[in-house]
Amino acid sequence: MEEQLLLMNEMDRQFRIGDEVEGEILSIKDEQLQISLVGYKSDGVIPFKELTSEDRINSTLENLKVGDKIKAKVIKLKNEDNYVVLSRLEYEKETTLANLEELFNTKSEFDVVIKDAKEKGLVAYYNGVRIFIPASQIDTKYVEDKQSLVGKTLTVRLIDFSRENLSKIVASRKVILEETKAKKEAEAWETLHEGDVVKAEIKRFTKFGAFAEINGIDGLIHLSQISWKHINSCDEVLKIGEIVDVKILSLNKDEKKLSLSIKALTPEPWSIIDQKYAVNSAVLGKVVRINDFGAFVELEPGVDALLHVSQISQEHVDKPSDVLSVGQVITAKVVDFNGEDKKISLSMKALEPAAEEAAEEE
Repeated sequence: MEEQLLLMNEMDRQFRIGDEVEGEILSIKDEQLQISLVGYKSDGVIPFKELTSEDRINSTLENLKVGDKIKAKVIKLKNEDNYVVLSRLEYEKETTLANLEELFNTKSEFDVVIKDAKEKGLVAYYNGVRIFIPASQIDTKYVEDKQSLVGKTLTVRLIDFSRENLSKIVASRKVILEETKAKKEAEAWETLHEGDVVKAEIKRFTKFGAFAEINGIDGLIHLSQISWKHINSCDEVLKIGEIVDVKILSLNKDEKKLSLSIKALTPEPWSIIDQKYAVNSAVLGKVVRINDFGAFVELEPGVDALLHVSQISQEHVDKPSDVLSVGQVITAKVVDFNGEDKKISLSMKALEPAAEEAAEEE
């Protein structure tokens, strides 16, 4: 009897944390598996949380039954019930690390379920091994609400890996999104050609024009290419999110530059106005610009005429801005028309009573 006790004690002393053991499942209850460890004087337990990763617990338990053999690692020599605490997760860790190393070396993608969100990033687990996704690697743009991603499945790629330091197992979703975007853009560039007319979505405005997206590619519609009429800003005629037809004026695939035009899809006004503004006819127009020598009057979109300071009134006008203002609608007489040079000259004083009477007397 003493020899048996000595043998059991000797075997118990050889039992170390990290040992790999094999046993038979005695029961599956109370959130743990009770394991018979042949050759040891106490049984072991595998808590459900040490059985496998959280997302695989249910499926794993469905495939286990009393009497099955199972391998695990010792993680605690004795719990409050004098059972040896075992972990199947720790046993599988070497295999999992080998799989992760292979994924890292081959730059392969894999799915993880996000378990926690922290200020510096997201935490996920791959078969029990912690995977960290830094905030800068979650998306192509900074994600403010990281908590909304908890429980979601993300496709990632390892960008750092170390067997010696498990805190350095780092993944990125951003690199995948950037590569996918770059691939789509490259394919989209091949479909675009100078002179093509395509649909584009207005994305944002600047002082010099509007940026529109065509199949993921940004193109610029310069302010001068939006409309034939004079405009000061894009939002006078366009809205963010609006879908418009544009003509590709030029493109440079190497520099990723795309020049677009909306006005190129409508006739150039000067090409169809030969008979509209005959000399001596009276016209309505809106003052769009004023300078020291006169004012420019818009007769229709894309057609401006000059009202010289000397033609504003019978009375002397020192500054055009003294009697005119931008946006003011005036009536004037066409005194000169040059379609070739795209010039029209107007006169307001020619329509004043004194001027008309003088013209009749002549």
